Amino acid sequence: MLRELTIAAATVAAAVALAPSAAADPGNDFPDKPGRYPTDVPGMNYDAHLAGPCDNYQLFTFGRGPGGEPLVCHYIPNQWPPVYTGFWQASYPLKGVQEIGAPCDGPKQAAQSPDGRPMVCLGARGWQPGTLTGAGFFPG
Repeated sequence: MLRELTIAAATVAAAVALAPSAAADPGNDFPDKPGRYPTDVPGMNYDAHLAGPCDNYQLFTFGRGPGGEPLVCHYIPNQWPPVYTGFWQASYPLKGVQEIGAPCDGPKQAAQSPDGRPMVCLGARGWQPGTLTGAGFFPG
């Protein structure tokens, strides 16, 4: 009886030890494997999280969230209690680095100027530096 129990325990231990590991890449637990996308811009932050704190709200403001969604760092002035960091917010789809005034495909697109400023597509005006929020366009 003891012999059979020992053999059964050894068999189970061997099966567990030899089973293939199910460990995933510890740095990326998301199915789409976010990383470098063709429309990414220089200075991109790949550790951004929606509503998480950020400090790059003037230049090189774009990042990618865990699922690869484009994010932009915004600072909200006059907060109470005072907060001295920006926060990652959802961004329009990124279209890479663009020249100021260059034509763009249509509204609701974001890009970065060669010097790192965020830009939005303003239709006939082309790419313009600044941000577009629910309160309107804020030149940058």
